[in-house]
Amino acid sequence: MRAGFTLLEMIFVVVISGILSIGSFKAFSALYVRSAKAKAVTDLSLQSQLVLDRLSVLLYNRIPNSVIGYDGSDCDPIEELNGNNVVLEWLGLADDALLQGFYDGFVDMNASSSPVLSTPNISTSINPTNMNLIFAGSFDDGSEDIAACSGAFGWHGGGSSLSYGFSIPSANHIRFNAGDVPSVIYEKYYLADGAYAVTRGEDITDISNCGLNESDFKNFNTTLFLFYEYYPYKGETYCGDGGSGKVVVLAEDVSGFRASYVNDTIVLSIDMNRSIRGSKAVHISKQKAVF
Repeated sequence: MRAGFTLLEMIFVVVISGILSIGSFKAFSALYVRSAKAKAVTDLSLQSQLVLDRLSVLLYNRIPNSVIGYDGSDCDPIEELNGNNVVLEWLGLADDALLQGFYDGFVDMNASSSPVLSTPNISTSINPTNMNLIFAGSFDDGSEDIAACSGAFGWHGGGSSLSYGFSIPSANHIRFNAGDVPSVIYEKYYLADGAYAVTRGEDITDISNCGLNESDFKNFNTTLFLFYEYYPYKGETYCGDGGSGKVVVLAEDVSGFRASYVNDTIVLSIDMNRSIRGSKAVHISKQKAVF
């Protein structure tokens, strides 16, 4: 009997073990990449859908035609949205008060005499401090054709010629603030309760008022933010533009966000990318229409 292995046999075993190790490593690496890609696809698909669903709810309760696209210098009204603007903004409807029945949005024209409107069902429970009234006639073929970007709603330091401050002196009555009385009154109105803006970190001009630090994010430029609780008709802009209000993160890994206006419908598009070590990045694109 032999007492041990020869040197040649030991070398042969080491070589075979090395080959098996390399093969196993490549197999496990391939398995890891497939697993990581599958997880990334599922995660990005879910995140992108949640973002679009959340924004579609907010946009559904928008003030019609208050929507603008903005890029820090140029403003496009809703009819001209073509996906090239880096910031999407709109005025939000006071939908909670509407759903609770605190107002119905209609004026009794026969019983009204400016500056006081008779509007059945409006309640003194509404706090109008940060609200403005906007007539549907302002942009529904009922009055002068003034685009949102031309001083209608106060966007980015512009005028607010079609939105009006008001008080509720008693139930079923609205009184316009002094010096803010419209020249023409229409039977349907909206109550605007602040504004919203959506943009990526890459396109934020000034975060000093937002309480944000770029270093707190994996990639600030590809993070999508939602700004809210600011009031353009009071001369305010969102905190990412050096203004005021609050901000939340909608999603990270967002390589693109766009809004277009097609056949009287706002179409939201979002692109998301995530790097996978040892493989190409995973990419997800989704769209959603908001009527």
